Amino acid sequence: MPTSWRDIPITLGPDGLYHAKVTVGRLQNGKLDRRHRSGHTVKEVQAKLRTVFADLDSGTLAKAGKIPTVESWFTHWLAEIAPVGRKALSPTTLQGYRSYCRNWIYPHLGQLHLDTVEPESLDALYAAMRRAGRADSTLLQVHAILRRGLGVAVVRKKVNRNVAAMIDPPGTARPHRTPLEMATAKAIITVASGRRNAARWLVGLTIGPRQGEALGLCWPMVDLDAGTVDICWQLQRLAWQHGCADPHRCGSTGGKGGRSLHRFTACRVAGRGPRKGRCVLHPGVKGCPAPCAKTCTKHASKCPQRHGGGLVLRRPKTWNEESPVPHVIALAPQVVDALRDHRQRQREERMAARNAWRRFPHPAGGEADFVFRQEDGAPIDPRQDWGEFQAILIEAGMDRARVHALRHTAATMLLELGTELAVVQETLGHASPQTTRGYTTVRTASTATAQKKIGDALFGAPVTDLVTERRKRRSS
Repeated sequence: MPTSWRDIPITLGPDGLYHAKVTVGRLQNGKLDRRHRSGHTVKEVQAKLRTVFADLDSGTLAKAGKIPTVESWFTHWLAEIAPVGRKALSPTTLQGYRSYCRNWIYPHLGQLHLDTVEPESLDALYAAMRRAGRADSTLLQVHAILRRGLGVAVVRKKVNRNVAAMIDPPGTARPHRTPLEMATAKAIITVASGRRNAARWLVGLTIGPRQGEALGLCWPMVDLDAGTVDICWQLQRLAWQHGCADPHRCGSTGGKGGRSLHRFTACRVAGRGPRKGRCVLHPGVKGCPAPCAKTCTKHASKCPQRHGGGLVLRRPKTWNEESPVPHVIALAPQVVDALRDHRQRQREERMAARNAWRRFPHPAGGEADFVFRQEDGAPIDPRQDWGEFQAILIEAGMDRARVHALRHTAATMLLELGTELAVVQETLGHASPQTTRGYTTVRTASTATAQKKIGDALFGAPVTDLVTERRKRRSS
């Protein structure tokens, strides 16, 4: 094998181009791995040869074979590589990644080969997202997906550079996290006290679990005598996946009444009467829905062999299967009392339901005895939980807010009450204090209290405060 690009002969071919071939090793089948480079001039071919030897010396030379396109590589990565291994992505993360790829990455970059993607290609993608009104956080998420997927491609030598790592992330805006005011939190408690799952909102406001962690809480994880709770499972709704061999054909025959779910032939235009020229099946003002592409693989929820979807119990995002550490949190006495009353009412509901009580299997075996569930025993869907929270806010006269705002509120209130950051971190179950700081907000009342303390330390306490303190000492 030649040791320098200068040793490679360059010849003029019948096509008018200069050609060179260099052996860089052997393929998996034992044959020689020969790379071909061509150009209009000798200097152009020499430059390409220098690049080949530089990549060979640095160990970044791409493997032989046709370089995949962005769409084909990311589809393979999300289906075969990302779901497995020690750093496997969770199903919900994969679901979000696929959505971003389908809506943004594939339409703008999907047909480009990995080695032809340039920084300007990503700039054009982010500019299109801004024109569509997408937030900076969405742009950052797409950039993170590109950087992660291209990074795996570099490690596997599908391409010798990660373009997403060469440019600055688009936008610098941090997520807008606004905790609820103390008055709002008290109003939520007052309104929720008259509802079935009132204790669910008390738990949310005091220890700030994620929505899935609160809905996945089971009674064996709650010790009312000790006043503690162990956060070790979460309830999530996952998207269904096709289990058939041809997802597109499955969608074309799985509609109601045998109609195509892809809506290619479902629309029928009326030929007479006042509805002439309008679709019989879609009479609305917005008209007929857009047909699915010929490569559509959606509608997995109608697949007879569907799998991997629906409500499932999973470990929390910070859970380590190799060295599991219990996440036990103490509860406020008032919350413990509310949970006792809640358990008693739930037992009465179960006795009244008898055989109609719905059971949910637990991944660890047996039945999942949920703390918060519907009247028939079924788990509470996250969307249903969100709807109840919005109803509580509206009844309390407040604006709509995310359920996750309860988590920010608990973190902020704990710090305002003088709780150490390490304790707040343990309560929320964060892996690092930096994450906890991002969940907290320093409000004006906290700065006023701090300024009063530093003012008293620098300039002395006001005279009226001294007189009041002396009177208290004399009376005692």
